[in-house]
Amino acid sequence: MESDKSRVERAVLQTRHLPPLSMTANRLLQAVSDDDIDLRELSAIIEQDPGLAARIIGLANSAYFSQPTPVYSVEEAIIRVLGLNMVKSLALGITVAGAFQVERCPVFDIAGYWYEALMAGQLLGSLVTALPVAGRPDPNALYLAGLFHNLGILLLVHLVPDLYAAVVRQVPTDPDRLLVAEREQLGVDHREAGAWLAGKWHLPEVNRELMAFIGRDDYKGTYSVELRLLNGATEWVARSRRGEVSDLPENRWLKDLEGIDPKRLSMIEDRFRKQMDELELIARQLA
Repeated sequence: MESDKSRVERAVLQTRHLPPLSMTANRLLQAVSDDDIDLRELSAIIEQDPGLAARIIGLANSAYFSQPTPVYSVEEAIIRVLGLNMVKSLALGITVAGAFQVERCPVFDIAGYWYEALMAGQLLGSLVTALPVAGRPDPNALYLAGLFHNLGILLLVHLVPDLYAAVVRQVPTDPDRLLVAEREQLGVDHREAGAWLAGKWHLPEVNRELMAFIGRDDYKGTYSVELRLLNGATEWVARSRRGEVSDLPENRWLKDLEGIDPKRLSMIEDRFRKQMDELELIARQLA
């Protein structure tokens, strides 16, 4: 009889098990890599999926963005509140997540998943501003990297909901212990699954590279600064969710980055802590 580990490894490595991306998601993937797309084109793509359009408009009207008057259209959401690049990333994140049937694993905390994804994306977009202007990484690519950093969890939940439920019950919040538990029980962890998925779905090169090396300190490629920012942000988010004190200026991934401004990191952290409750409400909207 096939072992649980073999079943999961086989499921992850065989293409036929890959959840299909919707037509909207495929068009958004192209849009993310297209710097010339305008707001009308992007709005038209999103509005082909009424549920997605409603969620984008709902986010723009959330308390987090404090709009004095309601937003009624995707174009308004882009122009007045979210901006073109954030809408591209958020819309892609929402449609990609929609490819997975996470409801088959009732103990999986999808709101918690979105909370960590949104926090990592928002924090990464801010961390870029602590670096010198010359040579700053693309904040939009980093925002998407934050949104997708735990994407492999959705794949594992989708493929083996019964087995992943046992992992969740064993290790509910600690990401390091989660990785160990996944490898012990499933034979593969969510970072491996996410890297495989990024390649199969042809995500942008920077995101494929970051998902393949997240959490590692042996990377020597093109995106070493981006990876340190991603590792710093995701580690800070995970520790904060566990209630641990974690100062961004002392973060092991960030403090030695060339040219980084510790005072700016402190300001980013103070502002971000005040936004966390609102981000949790947004995560509940997306769940």
